[in-house]
Amino acid sequence: QKEIYEESKHGIAFFSNQDEMNMDSAKWIVGQDYWAAPTCATCHMSATATQDVTHDIGMRISWNNRPALSIRPEVSDAKMGLPGKDVPWQVRRSSMQDVCSACHEDQWVGNFYVQYDELINLYNQKFARPGAELYALARPLMKPVEFGNKIDFTWFELWHHEGRRARHAVAMMAPDYTHWHGTYEIARNFYTEYVPELEELVEQHIHSDDADKRAAAEKLAARLDEVLNSDDHKWYLGKMDPAEAARRKAAQDEFKARYEKE
Repeated sequence: QKEIYEESKHGIAFFSNQDEMNMDSAKWIVGQDYWAAPTCATCHMSATATQDVTHDIGMRISWNNRPALSIRPEVSDAKMGLPGKDVPWQVRRSSMQDVCSACHEDQWVGNFYVQYDELINLYNQKFARPGAELYALARPLMKPVEFGNKIDFTWFELWHHEGRRARHAVAMMAPDYTHWHGTYEIARNFYTEYVPELEELVEQHIHSDDADKRAAAEKLAARLDEVLNSDDHKWYLGKMDPAEAARRKAAQDEFKARYEKE
C-alpha cells in the first residue's frame, strides 16, 4: 500500500508540498491547519472539524479489500468478533466523506465513490466469485498439500497480488496500480494461466478410473463452461455479441482518427 500511496494523486501532492503540510503544529485538522495534501493518517486516523482522532483505521472504510472477495467491513468484523460488527459500512463511508469534504466538493466525492464501487463490483463479479468457486471445484483433483500445485499459486496471486493491488489502488486513486499492475494482470493471468490450468485438470481426470475423480472433473468442466459462456467471459470463446463488437470497433476507429497525424 505504501507504493500505491506514493503513486496516487494524494501521494504526489504530499511529496510535492511537504513544506506546506504544517506538520509541526500540535493541532492538525485537515481543512483548517493544512490543505496541500492528505497523508494516510489524514484519511484514516486524524481528527476533522467534526471527528476526533481514531486508532481504529477500519472506521472510515466501506470495503474490506483484503480477502479474495471484497466484503463490507462489518461482515469481516463479525467473523472476528470485533466491536465493528455493529457499525455498518454506510456509517463508515459517511465518516470518510467528512474527511473528503475538507478539500473536495460533494459531487466530486460522490463521483469518486461511484467509480470505486463499480470497480470493486466488477472484480467481485467477473473474477473473484467465479474464480473462488472454480478453485473449490478443482481441489479434489489436486495434490492435497496446500501450495503443492502450480494452480495454488496462480489463484493466490490473482486475488492476493494483482487483485489486491487493483482494489487498494482504486481506493487511493492510483491509476497505474489500478490498471497495469491490477486489472490488466488479473485478466491476463485469469485467461492465460488460471483457465488453462483448470482445463488441464479436467483433461487429466475426466476419463479417470476413479469414479470420484471423474465426477469431480465433470463438475469442474460444467461450471467452467458455464463461466466462460457468461456475458463477462464469452469474448474469450469468440462469442462476443456483434453489437458489442461493433461498438468497440467504432470507439477504436474514433480514437485512432482523433490522433491520426496529417
